[in-house]
Amino acid sequence: MKIALIHKKYTTHGGTERYMVGLSKFLVKKGHEVHVITGNIDESSKSEGITYHLVPAWGKHLGIDKHIFAQSAKREVKKHNFDIIQSFSRLGFGDVIRIGGGCHQVFLDKYLSSLENPLYKFKKKLEYKLSLQDFFTRYYEAEDFKKGNYKKIVAVSQMVKDDIIKIYDVPENDIIVNHNGVDIEKFNPNNKNKFSQEIRNKHDLSENDYVLLFLGTGFKRKGLKYVLESLKNTKSAKLLIVGKGDIDKFKSKAEELSVLDRCRFIGPVREVEKYYAAADVFVFPSIYDPCANVTLEAMASGLPVITTVDNGASGVIENKKNGYILDRPDNIKKMVEYIKRLEDTDLRESFSENASHKMQKHGKKDNYQKMLDIYIKIF
Repeated sequence: MKIALIHKKYTTHGGTERYMVGLSKFLVKKGHEVHVITGNIDESSKSEGITYHLVPAWGKHLGIDKHIFAQSAKREVKKHNFDIIQSFSRLGFGDVIRIGGGCHQVFLDKYLSSLENPLYKFKKKLEYKLSLQDFFTRYYEAEDFKKGNYKKIVAVSQMVKDDIIKIYDVPENDIIVNHNGVDIEKFNPNNKNKFSQEIRNKHDLSENDYVLLFLGTGFKRKGLKYVLESLKNTKSAKLLIVGKGDIDKFKSKAEELSVLDRCRFIGPVREVEKYYAAADVFVFPSIYDPCANVTLEAMASGLPVITTVDNGASGVIENKKNGYILDRPDNIKKMVEYIKRLEDTDLRESFSENASHKMQKHGKKDNYQKMLDIYIKIF
C-alpha cells in the first residue's frame, strides 16, 4: 500500500512524534511505500525507504501554525494518490485519525479545575478564550470527528474513546482502542538485577529501602504535589523524582512537608529504565493523561502502579491485581493506604509478576501491527 503519515513534526522528541517515527519504519519493513508529510524534520530521525514531504507550518508566534500546516498538508495530499492517509489528529481529515492527545476540552476542564488560585484560574480561562492557537485546536479537533472526514478513529485508551463519544457524538463502532505500545526488550523485570544497586548506591539508597518512583514531565499536571503529601503520611518510604519540572518549587514543598530528606530530585535522565529497575512502586496520580507511556513502561518493568482514572493507561491496569486506581489525584488517604499495602514484599512481588505479564501483549510491534490491520481492513 501507498501510505501517507501526517504530523507537524517528524522527530524522536515527544510521544506522538516518536510513535510516528516508529510506525513509519515498521511499515517500510513490512514492504509498504511510506510517505511522511510534515512541517519539520529532525534529520537524525530520518530513515531509508521513506519519502519525506516538507510543507509550510509557520506562524506559531501568531497562533496560526496548526491552521497553516493543516491546509498545507491537505494540498500536498491532493497531489498524490495514496491508498491510506493516516493523520495524528487535529487536521480535519484522514482515512485513519489517531487521537494521541485526548480531547482538548477534557484536558482544559481538568487543568483549570486543578488551579487553586481563583484569580489565576480566571486569567488562564481568559487567555484560552482569546487564543488563536486554542481556537484552531478546537476547530480542527471538531473537524476530525465529522462524519465523512474519517473512516476510522483510533483512540489510545478507552477513556479517550468515551470522551470522544460523549463530546462529539461519534458512533462507538467508528472508534478502535489501540493502547500505546512499550519496548518490552528495553523495559523488563530483569533490569532490576542489572541496574537496581547501581542507581540506589548513586542516590544514597540502601538495598532494603522501600523506594517509590515518580517519573514525568510537568510535575504539576502529573500530580507530584499529591505524592509528596502522601509521603508525609508514610514513615519509611523514599521517593525518586525523575523528569523535567519546577524542581525548586517542589523541593520547597517537600521541605514544607518535612519529607525532603526522603526525596531524591534527579531531573531528566536518558536511561529511564534504570530508575524503574531501582524502584519498588510507581506512583503517578496524574490530573489528566490520555495514555501515559510511563505507566506502561513501569508495568513492563515489573512495578506495581498507583495512578488515577484520569490516566487512560489505567485501562490496562487490573485494579488490586497489578496496581491500584485512584478515583481522583488528590485522594491522599487512599494513596497512603495503597503505598502502605505495597510495603508487603509478597503482595508486591505478586503485583510485579502480574504487571509484567500483562504488558507482554502491549509491545510496540503489537501496536503497529494493529494499526496495519486497520489499514488493510479499510483499504
